[in-house]
Amino acid sequence: MARIGYVKPPIVIAHRTCPPYAPENSLEGVRVAIEQGADGIEIDLRSSLDLRPYLMHDNTMARTTGFPLPIEATPSFIVRQTRLRVGSDESPPSLAQFLDAVPSGTLLAIDLKTPWAAFALISEVKRRRIQDGTLVWCSSARVAQFVRWRMPGVEVAYYKDYEDGPNNLAFIARARDLGVHAVSLDWRGIDFGIVEAAHLAGLKVYSWHKDLAITKDKLESGLDGLITDHPARSRSQIEAF
Repeated sequence: MARIGYVKPPIVIAHRTCPPYAPENSLEGVRVAIEQGADGIEIDLRSSLDLRPYLMHDNTMARTTGFPLPIEATPSFIVRQTRLRVGSDESPPSLAQFLDAVPSGTLLAIDLKTPWAAFALISEVKRRRIQDGTLVWCSSARVAQFVRWRMPGVEVAYYKDYEDGPNNLAFIARARDLGVHAVSLDWRGIDFGIVEAAHLAGLKVYSWHKDLAITKDKLESGLDGLITDHPARSRSQIEAF
């Protein structure tokens, strides 16, 4: 695979639409992410019982809406009646509502939490012709391959959200063999050697720093994208280095 261009300093991607400032995976959070200057906005995508795509992270809707069932077991007319609980009258947004709310030029980073959501995502991205600005992240190797095959113009990343340092090189090799374009690794595993190994394999590197410190050595590793709950604060820290 040919080596690709990399962005330095890293682009700033708002994690789950900035949950410290707005309900996670919400349209209100989209507005906050834009106000805070994020280059991209990350969401989690699942499907309802009738295969309508909605923004939702967890296996069930309990934490964010109070409704106890998985969204995959809930028809869309009921999903629309639930409300995000943290100070909002907003129901879980559909994929179309999210895409309508994001300004042109903002990167879309979509974490596929269930393979069934891939079908609606592919259809909507193609219909809107937004392949160039869409990043799709998959923890499933098979889903990553499927999305890459069905949407050749979209950047696909293979990710893991846990630290398993000795196996990061093997994970990078696996991503290269899958033919994807990027990996997302645990912040604790980010260093120059790991990022260089990914770049030499033709892969970009993203990482969510969670609540861990943003340090000079992490930024100087060549990291391509920083995923953060605090886009404005993270941008200031990046610029300070």
